[in-house]
Amino acid sequence: MIALLADEYVNQGWSVHLAILLHPEIEYIISDQIEIHTIVHPGSQFRNAFHWVADIRNIILTKKPDVIVSFTGRINMLTMIAAMGTGVPVLVSERNDPAHDRRSRLEQWLCKRFYSKAKRVVFQTKYQANYYAKWCRENSVIIGNPISAPIYRGPHPKKDFLCVGKLMDQKNHTMMIRAFKLIADEFPNKSLYIYGEGSKRAELEALVCELELKDRIYLPGNSDRIFDIMHQYAYFIMCSDYEGLSNALLEAMLSGMVCITTSWKGVDEIIQDGVNGFLTPIGDAEALADKLRTVLKADNNGIQKHSIETALAFSGDAIMRRWREAINELVQ
Repeated sequence: MIALLADEYVNQGWSVHLAILLHPEIEYIISDQIEIHTIVHPGSQFRNAFHWVADIRNIILTKKPDVIVSFTGRINMLTMIAAMGTGVPVLVSERNDPAHDRRSRLEQWLCKRFYSKAKRVVFQTKYQANYYAKWCRENSVIIGNPISAPIYRGPHPKKDFLCVGKLMDQKNHTMMIRAFKLIADEFPNKSLYIYGEGSKRAELEALVCELELKDRIYLPGNSDRIFDIMHQYAYFIMCSDYEGLSNALLEAMLSGMVCITTSWKGVDEIIQDGVNGFLTPIGDAEALADKLRTVLKADNNGIQKHSIETALAFSGDAIMRRWREAINELVQ
């Protein structure tokens, strides 16, 4: 979303600055006209908060932006603090499940207070907006993610499972691997491909070896041709414990994949179980295994058709237009 917005405004002739706090790598292709400010600091994030506030404030005072757009809860708080007294309007965007992404009680309280003071708060789902309704009903708007994946209605020759997501605790790939183990003997020709990188790689590789699934489960890493890969595979699995609004899920739906996902908060605004995809309880490997059996034995043509129709609402210029309206209003 950040990459799409940055490129959108560069193409309109704006001067765009992108501040990176957590790690220096940029995993998306962005315009070389965007000025990158890398303010990554080693050590604990709590201690680094003071450095980040100072760095962000220095960028604001030096570059004098017309508007600041900030993403994710904790970074939103840092940005609001850094912008105090500068007169620059701040738009913050909630990108995760605020009740389940491990924010402390203090962080929860601070988010509510800061969001009430932001010029605009963008939520991805009704669930997020309702969570903060008491504090920022007047300055909030719900805007989904614009999906850049091409619409694909063709065949998916590989009848295997695909997962796309960072290798981190939130995504709960462990549950996925254990569920696949439960059906591996019943469906000996099926494999699972988990694309992505992250801190859990070594642990997941060890689990795959422990379950003797090295020739059935693969972790290929990142790919810059993920849409082509989605056009190849028939089934998409997502096992997150929580999400904001998953681009990967929407991209898989727009690619005509049969999608199976855990029932994280807000996903029911996208997936209707058995209509345009399948839902399974969070953290329950046996329930996921049962769902995979159902999917593999079913005729999913109707599911694929409804999946694409649902995802179309997040495709094209409509979503970007709403983002431009939300940002440009603050500048005006």
